[in-house]
Amino acid sequence: MRILYLQKHYSYTPGEDTISALYVNPVAWSFWSVYDGHVGPQTAWHLGDRLLEKVSEALWNMFDKNEGFEVPGIYTVIKHVFLSIDDELVNKSAQKLLDEPEGSQIKTLAASVLQEARSGSCALVSFYEAYARRLHVSVVGDSRAILGRRRKDEFGQTIYDVHVLSVDHTADNPAEIARLTAAHPDEPHLFEGGRFLGWGITRAFGSGAMKWGLELQSWMEKNCLGDKPRATCQTPPYFTAEPEITTTDIQPGDFLIMGSDGLWDCLTNEEAVGLVGLWLQRNNSGVHKIHYTSANNETHYNRWGVKKQFVNVDSNVARHLARNALGGADKDLNTALLSTPAPRARHFRHVRLFKIAGC
Repeated sequence: MRILYLQKHYSYTPGEDTISALYVNPVAWSFWSVYDGHVGPQTAWHLGDRLLEKVSEALWNMFDKNEGFEVPGIYTVIKHVFLSIDDELVNKSAQKLLDEPEGSQIKTLAASVLQEARSGSCALVSFYEAYARRLHVSVVGDSRAILGRRRKDEFGQTIYDVHVLSVDHTADNPAEIARLTAAHPDEPHLFEGGRFLGWGITRAFGSGAMKWGLELQSWMEKNCLGDKPRATCQTPPYFTAEPEITTTDIQPGDFLIMGSDGLWDCLTNEEAVGLVGLWLQRNNSGVHKIHYTSANNETHYNRWGVKKQFVNVDSNVARHLARNALGGADKDLNTALLSTPAPRARHFRHVRLFKIAGC
């Protein structure tokens, strides 16, 4: 297996989010990922350094055995890698502390080995097989992948259909509510106020406080400068890093948008695909504004108190999408949002768009 490139990028400095990309030759595999961190950047940074390489190595080992490279096997491999990495971050790091002999500098060791377990991260990973023209999308958390697919309407005009390739692991997802309610039947207050035990998400890497047993958390509080167990956490673990995976056959002209929740707090799926379609068709025509008033009161635009006015002025499609997510044609709003420093910048999450090569 030959890895031709591995790219990483951070959303801002200091920041909790990162992205990475990897290409594997000679099989023409491409991997793209978005990591949305919380309670610190350590988990997201760790995943940005390791997850794609571990997934690609495991898939290559499966492929190299020449025992078939079908979707069920691909899913099994990806899930195993995700859960194994999370187990290392959360459980094996804790066990390392428990195995220390009495009298060790346990607090100092904990400050080092628990960094990735005490913080957390969502993860969105896309794996594209160019020769098979198959795209596999794995998600843990609330980042989202959207596919835009062009076609002609009845009048011969080019339009773009929206295909959602991932499932949001959030407190308003009925399937997640059912899964967690069944797993914790004696806790009637799991979901309140549109949150899951105070969280918007229901799955994540790291986030040890939502996975460690209460006895272990109490021991950490006493011996490792750990936090007191949350009063709402009665029967952990609650979070899991098991991904949900989808597979899509790719057609010429398809494009993929990957973004953390900040993008989707500003744009609907249809708006994001439409904006990319607009850029593809009219990026050489100068300024082109679309006046649009969102009916969705949950978007940041409603919080900012402005109407959506989209603009097509950028030569780079990812910048075009980011600009319209953050103010669009409203230059005053756009400049204010882009110049906002950390830590407020974390409210405007990293946005990434990938065009699938060869389509």
